[in-house]
Amino acid sequence: MDHLLFHFDCLDGSYGFQADFDPDGLRFEVESTIPDLDSLSGTLEDTEVFRKELELAQIEKWDRNCRGEGETIEDAVHWKVKLLKDGKEYVTEGEESFEPYSYEHLIRALMCCDEKAEYFLI
Repeated sequence: MDHLLFHFDCLDGSYGFQADFDPDGLRFEVESTIPDLDSLSGTLEDTEVFRKELELAQIEKWDRNCRGEGETIEDAVHWKVKLLKDGKEYVTEGEESFEPYSYEHLIRALMCCDEKAEYFLI
């Protein structure tokens, strides 16, 4: 079974998405303290779009650290992604404005479970 974790911290609060998935379906859970986003959980039986977007995101190729040069900004927006796929673990984290080009595909995968995850594209 594969596992995806996405964590996002900003001045408005935090958002955590985690999912366990295999060819038969996906079980997810969202915990949020951001006012516009809800905590929820559920299942997704048709995972085709989720898997396609996750594949297009190519998290396996992301740098481990996606931050600007120099010191980190204390109150910056921070995100972290952890993907366990085919027995291998990929972990990456960064700050707003330093997302990999394919970050949008990760968010589109999350939107298959939580349509309000569009928040992370704005």
